[in-house]
Amino acid sequence: MKNILYLFLLILCACSSSDNRILVKNSGEAQGTYYHIQYMSNGGKDFHFQIDSIFKEIDSSLSIYKDYSLISKLNKGEDVKTDTLFNTVFKGAQKVFLESEGNFDCSVSPLVNAWGFYKYKLGDSLVIDSAKFRKILPYVGFDKISLIADSLVLPKGMRLDFNAIAQGYTVDVIAQFLQAKGYSNYLIEVGGELLAKGKNADGNTWRVGVDKPSENIDENERFQFILNLENKALATSGNYRKFYEKDGVKYAHTINPFTGFPTQNRLLSVTVIHDNCMLADAYATAFMVMGVRRSKQFVKSHPEIEIYLVYTNKNGKWNTFISADLQKRIIN
Repeated sequence: MKNILYLFLLILCACSSSDNRILVKNSGEAQGTYYHIQYMSNGGKDFHFQIDSIFKEIDSSLSIYKDYSLISKLNKGEDVKTDTLFNTVFKGAQKVFLESEGNFDCSVSPLVNAWGFYKYKLGDSLVIDSAKFRKILPYVGFDKISLIADSLVLPKGMRLDFNAIAQGYTVDVIAQFLQAKGYSNYLIEVGGELLAKGKNADGNTWRVGVDKPSENIDENERFQFILNLENKALATSGNYRKFYEKDGVKYAHTINPFTGFPTQNRLLSVTVIHDNCMLADAYATAFMVMGVRRSKQFVKSHPEIEIYLVYTNKNGKWNTFISADLQKRIIN
């Protein structure tokens, strides 16, 4: 699971008169969040209908909130074949699971359900049942699940949840659609995960801002940083808006697959830049579980990943860690 950050697009241009290209903007609700898509379109051709169809197709495969979806049927033990969408996300989840040594695990669904995060509402009370969570742990572990061609081998009692990777994948699929139509200048954002390609209507690099990891938004000073994003994907995960609080302790929605409890570390938010939005999405969640020190170590051996960490020191003050390549992108 991951927290959805509100990421606002800062450059909103109208058109480019030099070649009859017009900036088309599509927005709406999908996957329990909002999306905002901009693309330079020849003659202003609008793909809103086709993009909405992509959301529906992905939901039909990957949404645990749709009873008719492929993943819901598999979780119920139905004998159905997987599709290309499911297989791609499964392999992406498997890749990050292995690389993160199990800290990113899409089989934590039974634990997320036991904690009540699927139905979480602000102000909900919390009952901590350690014995209950320990009993669930044997049904967690992505390495126990296998995909053979178009058949999923899912042990009884286990469930998959691709919420921590599916929105990033959706961004990639929409980008592939636009590329196939011959479009190479666009900015796609779904629930805070985004991908920027080419230039905006002014011929400049797309510029985006990422919110500060705060429960309350200050409209005048909302951004932790603003950067230029060119031909890269960006995903952010955080634990500061969706959580239970009991006896002064916050229980965030990101579950540690080894303990069965919400993660307890100093990280407030993680922003990841990568070529692939699906993987950026997954890495951001993995780092929230891994914590500051291990995330820094991980990135040292994975130069394709750029990160921005916001965390607290022992006195509760905010600190940041910014990888060198990401630092070069920041303009404010």
